Amino acid sequence: MLDESTTKKLNDILSHINDTKAMESFMSNPKITDEYKTFIKYYRSLPQVQALTDSDLINLSGIEKSYYYQIFKGTRNPSRDKVLRLCIGAGLSMRETTRALELSQLAPLYPKNRRDIIISVAINQHASVLDTDTLLDKYNEEPLS
Repeated sequence: MLDESTTKKLNDILSHINDTKAMESFMSNPKITDEYKTFIKYYRSLPQVQALTDSDLINLSGIEKSYYYQIFKGTRNPSRDKVLRLCIGAGLSMRETTRALELSQLAPLYPKNRRDIIISVAINQHASVLDTDTLLDKYNEEPLS
């Protein structure tokens, strides 16, 4: 994932591309696109996730065991909160979490939404899922479901 200033610059370049040759050249830059098409492949590729067992991820995320395996077998699409639980449980960064949400076709954390602000701060503090839920509760927001 690219930082915001880089993304803005790339958006400016992209806004001036009007033919397929230029588009293909733009997309050939490996820093612009990645090979991941699904949340599952992306998530499993991350070193923090690879360092943990499925049991660790189940415990750290607080996701029910059968639901967890359904997600990773591709028989169930995780909700936004479930993706956030998995990302927070694995200790992913904000950038990695944003990419995971994007690949899940779910809304990114929105900086004008009170609950999303709290979750973002928890991610930046490397809080656990339990600590994130405690922080959400402290500010009368719904816990991660």
